[in-house]
Amino acid sequence: MISQHRTIELSLAERAGWLNDGIPGCSVAESLVLLGNAGRLTSGVPESLGGIGGTILGAIEEISSVSEQCLTSGFVFWCQRTFIEFLTLSSNHWLRHQILPKILQGERSGSVGFANAMKHLVGIEPLQVKVSLDAETVTLDGFLPWVSNLQPHNFVVAIAAQANTGEKLIIAVPSGAKGLERGEDLQLLGLQGSWTSTLHLNQVRLSRKWIISEDADSFLASLRPAFLMLQCGLGLGITRRSNQETLQSIDGSNQSVLANRLRYNTLTLIQLEAQLWKLSALSSFENSDLRELLELRLALFRLAVDSVCLELEAKGETAYFKPSGTARRLREVAFLPNLTPSLLELGRELQQSGNIFS
Repeated sequence: MISQHRTIELSLAERAGWLNDGIPGCSVAESLVLLGNAGRLTSGVPESLGGIGGTILGAIEEISSVSEQCLTSGFVFWCQRTFIEFLTLSSNHWLRHQILPKILQGERSGSVGFANAMKHLVGIEPLQVKVSLDAETVTLDGFLPWVSNLQPHNFVVAIAAQANTGEKLIIAVPSGAKGLERGEDLQLLGLQGSWTSTLHLNQVRLSRKWIISEDADSFLASLRPAFLMLQCGLGLGITRRSNQETLQSIDGSNQSVLANRLRYNTLTLIQLEAQLWKLSALSSFENSDLRELLELRLALFRLAVDSVCLELEAKGETAYFKPSGTARRLREVAFLPNLTPSLLELGRELQQSGNIFS
Protein backbone atom coordinates (compact mmCIF):
# COMPACT_ATOMS: atom_id res chain seq x y z
CA MET A 1 0.00 0.00 0.00
CA ILE A 2 1.31 3.45 -0.92
CA SER A 3 1.67 5.75 2.09
CA GLN A 4 -0.21 9.04 2.32
CA HIS A 5 3.11 10.90 2.15
CA ARG A 6 4.07 9.11 -1.07
CA THR A 7 0.62 9.67 -2.56
CA ILE A 8 0.99 13.41 -2.01
CA GLU A 9 4.47 13.39 -3.53
CA LEU A 10 3.18 11.63 -6.65
CA SER A 11 0.31 14.11 -6.97
CA LEU A 12 2.65 17.10 -6.60
CA ALA A 13 5.11 15.67 -9.12
CA GLU A 14 2.35 14.94 -11.64
CA ARG A 15 1.13 18.54 -11.62
CA ALA A 16 4.49 20.31 -11.20
CA GLY A 17 4.90 21.21 -14.85
CA TRP A 18 1.33 22.43 -15.19
CA LEU A 19 1.64 24.62 -12.09
CA ASN A 20 5.00 26.00 -13.21
CA ASP A 21 3.44 26.98 -16.55
CA GLY A 22 0.14 28.14 -15.05
CA ILE A 23 -1.97 25.80 -17.19
CA PRO A 24 -5.69 26.68 -16.84
CA GLY A 25 -7.64 24.16 -14.80
CA CYS A 26 -4.67 23.20 -12.63
CA SER A 27 -4.67 25.10 -9.34
CA VAL A 28 -2.16 25.18 -6.52
CA ALA A 29 -5.21 25.20 -4.23
CA GLU A 30 -5.20 21.42 -4.65
CA SER A 31 -1.66 21.33 -3.25
CA LEU A 32 -2.64 23.41 -0.23
CA VAL A 33 -5.67 21.24 0.52
CA LEU A 34 -3.60 18.05 0.17
CA LEU A 35 -0.96 19.39 2.55
CA GLY A 36 -3.54 20.78 4.95
CA ASN A 37 -5.55 17.56 5.14
CA ALA A 38 -2.34 15.62 5.82
CA GLY A 39 -1.43 17.99 8.66
CA ARG A 40 1.82 19.02 6.99
CA LEU A 41 1.15 22.74 7.43
CA THR A 42 1.05 22.26 11.20
CA SER A 43 4.61 21.03 11.78
CA GLY A 44 6.35 23.29 14.28
CA VAL A 45 3.07 24.91 15.34
CA PRO A 46 2.19 24.61 19.06
CA GLU A 47 -0.43 21.98 19.87
CA SER A 48 -2.41 24.62 21.75
CA LEU A 49 -2.95 26.42 18.43
CA GLY A 50 -3.90 23.36 16.41
CA GLY A 51 -0.43 22.19 15.40
CA ILE A 52 1.51 18.99 16.00
CA GLY A 53 4.30 20.70 17.93
CA GLY A 54 7.97 20.17 17.22
CA THR A 55 10.55 22.69 16.07
CA ILE A 56 10.86 24.86 13.01
CA LEU A 57 13.18 22.25 11.50
CA GLY A 58 10.14 20.04 10.94
CA ALA A 59 8.49 22.80 8.89
CA ILE A 60 11.71 23.40 6.93
CA GLU A 61 11.92 19.72 6.02
CA GLU A 62 8.27 19.65 4.99
CA ILE A 63 8.85 22.59 2.63
CA SER A 64 11.95 20.85 1.30
CA SER A 65 10.09 17.60 0.67
CA VAL A 66 7.39 19.40 -1.33
CA SER A 67 9.94 21.50 -3.23
CA GLU A 68 11.74 18.35 -4.38
CA GLN A 69 8.62 17.51 -6.38
CA CYS A 70 7.29 20.95 -7.31
CA LEU A 71 8.81 24.31 -6.41
CA THR A 72 5.54 26.14 -7.17
CA SER A 73 3.80 24.11 -4.47
CA GLY A 74 6.85 24.45 -2.23
CA PHE A 75 6.86 28.23 -2.58
CA VAL A 76 3.15 28.52 -1.85
CA PHE A 77 3.75 26.21 1.14
CA TRP A 78 6.45 28.64 2.32
CA CYS A 79 4.07 31.61 1.96
CA GLN A 80 1.37 29.76 3.90
CA ARG A 81 3.72 28.56 6.62
CA THR A 82 5.31 31.99 7.04
CA PHE A 83 1.88 33.57 7.50
CA ILE A 84 1.15 30.86 10.07
CA GLU A 85 4.36 31.81 11.88
CA PHE A 86 3.18 35.43 12.01
CA LEU A 87 -0.10 34.47 13.64
CA THR A 88 1.48 32.08 16.15
CA LEU A 89 3.89 34.80 17.29
CA SER A 90 1.19 37.47 17.50
CA SER A 91 -0.46 38.29 20.80
CA ASN A 92 -3.78 38.73 18.95
CA HIS A 93 -6.04 36.04 20.39
CA TRP A 94 -8.80 36.66 17.84
CA LEU A 95 -6.55 36.10 14.81
CA ARG A 96 -5.03 32.95 16.28
CA HIS A 97 -8.39 31.37 17.06
CA GLN A 98 -10.64 32.71 14.27
CA ILE A 99 -8.31 32.97 11.25
CA LEU A 100 -5.49 30.50 11.90
CA PRO A 101 -7.53 27.22 11.80
CA LYS A 102 -8.55 27.58 8.13
CA ILE A 103 -4.99 28.58 7.20
CA LEU A 104 -3.64 25.45 8.91
CA GLN A 105 -6.12 23.31 6.95
CA GLY A 106 -5.18 24.92 3.64
CA GLU A 107 -8.78 26.04 3.16
CA ARG A 108 -7.71 29.68 2.89
CA SER A 109 -4.47 31.17 1.57
CA GLY A 110 -2.15 33.04 3.91
CA SER A 111 0.16 35.53 2.26
CA VAL A 112 2.97 37.82 3.38
CA GLY A 113 3.36 41.04 1.42
CA PHE A 114 6.78 41.56 2.91
CA ALA A 115 9.21 42.12 0.06
CA ASN A 116 8.95 45.81 0.89
CA ALA A 117 8.85 45.27 4.67
CA MET A 118 12.02 43.17 4.80
CA LYS A 119 13.85 45.69 2.62
CA HIS A 120 12.64 48.42 4.97
CA LEU A 121 13.94 46.47 7.97
CA VAL A 122 17.52 46.65 6.66
CA GLY A 123 17.22 50.24 5.41
CA ILE A 124 16.84 49.63 1.67
CA GLU A 125 13.47 51.35 1.11
CA PRO A 126 10.58 53.00 3.02
CA LEU A 127 7.29 51.24 3.70
CA GLN A 128 4.96 51.60 0.74
CA VAL A 129 1.67 51.28 2.61
CA LYS A 130 0.38 54.05 4.86
CA VAL A 131 -2.03 53.62 7.74
CA SER A 132 -4.22 56.03 9.68
CA LEU A 133 -5.56 55.04 13.08
CA ASP A 134 -8.46 55.83 15.34
CA ALA A 135 -9.76 54.20 18.49
CA GLU A 136 -11.54 51.36 16.69
CA THR A 137 -10.22 51.09 13.13
CA VAL A 138 -7.20 51.22 10.85
CA THR A 139 -7.31 52.57 7.28
CA LEU A 140 -4.73 51.48 4.71
CA ASP A 141 -3.56 53.08 1.47
CA GLY A 142 -0.77 51.98 -0.85
CA PHE A 143 0.46 49.60 -3.52
CA LEU A 144 2.42 46.35 -3.36
CA PRO A 145 3.89 45.32 -6.74
CA TRP A 146 4.59 41.66 -5.94
CA VAL A 147 2.68 39.41 -3.54
CA SER A 148 2.24 35.62 -3.83
CA ASN A 149 -0.26 33.01 -2.63
CA LEU A 150 -3.16 35.36 -3.33
CA GLN A 151 -5.85 32.76 -4.00
CA PRO A 152 -8.60 34.75 -5.75
CA HIS A 153 -11.31 35.83 -3.29
CA ASN A 154 -9.92 33.55 -0.57
CA PHE A 155 -6.79 34.93 1.10
CA VAL A 156 -5.54 36.91 4.07
CA VAL A 157 -2.35 38.91 3.57
CA ALA A 158 -0.02 40.33 6.23
CA ILE A 159 1.07 43.87 5.39
CA ALA A 160 3.43 46.29 7.14
CA ALA A 161 2.27 49.90 7.17
CA GLN A 162 3.42 53.21 8.64
CA ALA A 163 1.34 56.02 10.12
CA ASN A 164 2.08 59.72 9.67
CA THR A 165 2.86 59.79 13.39
CA GLY A 166 5.66 57.29 12.81
CA GLU A 167 3.96 54.20 14.22
CA LYS A 168 4.56 51.01 12.23
CA LEU A 169 2.05 48.18 12.31
CA ILE A 170 1.58 44.74 10.80
CA ILE A 171 -2.00 44.14 9.76
CA ALA A 172 -3.82 41.11 8.36
CA VAL A 173 -6.00 42.13 5.42
CA PRO A 174 -8.74 39.75 4.18
CA SER A 175 -9.41 39.43 0.46
CA GLY A 176 -12.98 40.64 0.86
CA ALA A 177 -12.02 43.98 2.42
CA LYS A 178 -13.61 46.96 0.66
CA GLY A 179 -10.99 48.99 -1.22
CA LEU A 180 -8.56 46.07 -1.67
CA GLU A 181 -7.92 45.23 -5.32
CA ARG A 182 -5.96 42.19 -6.49
CA GLY A 183 -4.50 42.54 -9.97
CA GLU A 184 -4.22 39.90 -12.66
CA ASP A 185 -1.58 37.22 -12.15
CA LEU A 186 1.86 38.49 -13.12
CA GLN A 187 3.43 36.76 -16.13
CA LEU A 188 6.47 34.90 -14.80
CA LEU A 189 9.27 32.75 -16.23
CA GLY A 190 8.28 29.97 -13.82
CA LEU A 191 6.02 29.40 -10.81
CA GLN A 192 3.18 30.88 -12.86
CA GLY A 193 0.62 29.03 -10.76
CA SER A 194 1.78 30.63 -7.50
CA TRP A 195 -1.01 33.24 -7.48
CA THR A 196 1.50 36.10 -7.71
CA SER A 197 -0.05 39.50 -8.35
CA THR A 198 -0.25 43.14 -7.27
CA LEU A 199 -2.29 44.66 -4.47
CA HIS A 200 -3.83 48.14 -4.48
CA LEU A 201 -5.16 49.41 -1.16
CA ASN A 202 -7.52 52.37 -1.42
CA GLN A 203 -8.99 53.45 1.91
CA VAL A 204 -9.14 49.87 3.19
CA ARG A 205 -10.81 50.25 6.57
CA LEU A 206 -10.61 47.42 9.09
CA SER A 207 -11.33 46.81 12.74
CA ARG A 208 -8.28 46.93 14.99
CA LYS A 209 -8.83 43.22 15.66
CA TRP A 210 -6.93 42.62 12.37
CA ILE A 211 -3.69 44.06 13.82
CA ILE A 212 -0.97 41.41 14.10
CA SER A 213 1.53 43.71 15.81
CA GLU A 214 1.65 47.37 16.79
CA ASP A 215 5.47 47.39 16.69
CA ALA A 216 6.39 46.25 13.18
CA ASP A 217 10.15 46.77 13.44
CA SER A 218 10.57 44.66 16.58
CA PHE A 219 8.15 42.01 15.36
CA LEU A 220 9.88 41.68 11.97
CA ALA A 221 13.32 41.56 13.56
CA SER A 222 12.25 38.75 15.90
CA LEU A 223 10.59 36.84 13.06
CA ARG A 224 13.36 37.30 10.49
CA PRO A 225 15.38 34.19 11.44
CA ALA A 226 12.31 31.95 11.00
CA PHE A 227 11.45 33.76 7.75
CA LEU A 228 14.92 32.99 6.36
CA MET A 229 15.15 29.44 7.68
CA LEU A 230 11.79 28.49 6.18
CA GLN A 231 13.04 29.86 2.84
CA CYS A 232 15.99 27.50 3.11
CA GLY A 233 13.55 24.63 2.64
CA LEU A 234 13.04 25.77 -0.96
CA GLY A 235 16.75 25.61 -1.73
CA LEU A 236 17.19 22.31 0.10
CA GLY A 237 14.43 20.62 -1.85
CA ILE A 238 15.46 21.56 -5.36
CA THR A 239 19.16 20.92 -4.62
CA ARG A 240 18.47 17.47 -3.21
CA ARG A 241 16.33 16.54 -6.21
CA SER A 242 18.79 17.93 -8.73
CA ASN A 243 21.71 16.06 -7.14
CA GLN A 244 19.69 12.83 -7.35
CA GLU A 245 18.95 13.45 -11.03
CA THR A 246 22.61 14.13 -11.78
CA LEU A 247 23.71 10.99 -9.94
CA GLN A 248 21.30 8.88 -11.99
CA SER A 249 22.80 10.31 -15.19
CA ILE A 250 26.42 9.47 -14.40
CA ASP A 251 27.83 6.53 -16.34
CA GLY A 252 31.14 5.40 -17.79
CA SER A 253 31.06 8.00 -20.55
CA ASN A 254 30.77 11.05 -18.30
CA GLN A 255 31.92 9.97 -14.84
CA SER A 256 35.37 11.53 -15.10
CA VAL A 257 33.83 14.91 -15.93
CA LEU A 258 30.83 14.95 -13.59
CA ALA A 259 31.65 12.84 -10.53
CA ASN A 260 33.97 15.27 -8.75
CA ARG A 261 31.65 18.21 -9.32
CA LEU A 262 28.67 16.28 -8.01
CA ARG A 263 30.74 15.15 -5.03
CA TYR A 264 31.62 18.78 -4.28
CA ASN A 265 27.96 19.85 -4.49
CA THR A 266 26.90 16.95 -2.28
CA LEU A 267 29.51 17.64 0.40
CA THR A 268 28.66 21.35 0.33
CA LEU A 269 24.99 20.49 0.82
CA ILE A 270 25.82 18.25 3.79
CA GLN A 271 27.77 21.09 5.42
CA LEU A 272 24.93 23.57 4.85
CA GLU A 273 22.37 21.11 6.21
CA ALA A 274 24.41 20.74 9.40
CA GLN A 275 24.54 24.53 9.78
CA LEU A 276 20.81 24.82 9.27
CA TRP A 277 20.05 22.09 11.81
CA LYS A 278 22.25 23.85 14.35
CA LEU A 279 20.68 27.27 13.76
CA SER A 280 17.14 25.90 13.81
CA ALA A 281 17.72 24.66 17.37
CA LEU A 282 18.52 28.15 18.71
CA SER A 283 15.94 29.78 20.94
CA SER A 284 17.35 33.26 20.28
CA PHE A 285 19.68 34.79 17.71
CA GLU A 286 22.75 36.84 18.49
CA ASN A 287 24.25 39.09 15.81
CA SER A 288 26.83 36.43 14.94
CA ASP A 289 24.07 33.83 14.54
CA LEU A 290 22.13 36.09 12.19
CA ARG A 291 25.22 36.68 10.09
CA GLU A 292 25.78 32.92 9.85
CA LEU A 293 22.16 32.46 8.77
CA LEU A 294 22.47 35.14 6.08
CA GLU A 295 25.62 33.47 4.75
CA LEU A 296 23.88 30.08 4.84
CA ARG A 297 20.83 31.33 2.93
CA LEU A 298 23.09 32.94 0.31
CA ALA A 299 25.25 29.83 -0.11
CA LEU A 300 22.29 27.45 -0.26
CA PHE A 301 20.46 29.34 -3.00
CA ARG A 302 23.67 29.64 -5.02
CA LEU A 303 24.21 25.91 -4.60
CA ALA A 304 20.67 25.27 -5.84
CA VAL A 305 21.38 27.20 -9.05
CA ASP A 306 24.73 25.44 -9.53
CA SER A 307 23.18 22.02 -8.93
CA VAL A 308 20.46 22.46 -11.53
CA CYS A 309 23.02 23.71 -14.06
CA LEU A 310 25.11 20.58 -13.41
CA GLU A 311 21.99 18.47 -13.88
CA LEU A 312 21.50 20.15 -17.27
CA GLU A 313 25.01 19.14 -18.30
CA ALA A 314 24.53 15.60 -17.05
CA LYS A 315 21.20 15.08 -18.82
CA GLY A 316 22.42 16.49 -22.12
CA GLU A 317 20.12 17.46 -24.95
CA THR A 318 17.11 15.64 -23.47
CA ALA A 319 17.07 18.22 -20.66
CA TYR A 320 16.47 21.01 -23.16
CA PHE A 321 13.08 19.68 -24.22
CA LYS A 322 10.45 21.83 -22.55
CA PRO A 323 8.47 18.95 -20.96
CA SER A 324 11.54 17.60 -19.14
CA GLY A 325 11.88 17.87 -15.38
CA THR A 326 15.27 19.51 -15.81
CA ALA A 327 13.83 22.25 -18.02
CA ARG A 328 11.17 22.90 -15.41
CA ARG A 329 13.73 23.03 -12.60
CA LEU A 330 15.81 25.52 -14.58
CA ARG A 331 12.85 27.89 -14.70
CA GLU A 332 11.95 27.15 -11.08
CA VAL A 333 15.44 27.74 -9.70
CA ALA A 334 15.78 31.01 -11.63
CA PHE A 335 13.32 32.44 -9.11
CA LEU A 336 15.45 31.79 -6.03
CA PRO A 337 18.14 34.47 -6.61
CA ASN A 338 15.35 37.07 -6.71
CA LEU A 339 13.30 35.95 -3.70
CA THR A 340 13.44 38.65 -1.02
CA PRO A 341 16.04 39.04 0.32
CA SER A 342 17.62 38.58 -3.10
CA LEU A 343 21.17 37.26 -3.39
CA LEU A 344 22.27 40.77 -4.33
CA GLU A 345 20.62 42.23 -1.23
CA LEU A 346 22.15 39.54 0.99
CA GLY A 347 25.57 40.23 -0.49
CA ARG A 348 25.25 43.94 0.19
CA GLU A 349 24.07 43.36 3.75
CA LEU A 350 26.97 41.03 4.47
CA GLN A 351 29.43 43.55 2.99
CA GLN A 352 28.07 46.16 5.38
CA SER A 353 28.03 43.75 8.32
CA GLY A 354 30.81 45.61 10.11
CA ASN A 355 28.19 48.25 10.90
CA ILE A 356 25.10 46.07 11.02
CA PHE A 357 26.42 43.42 13.38
CA SER A 358 28.72 45.53 15.53
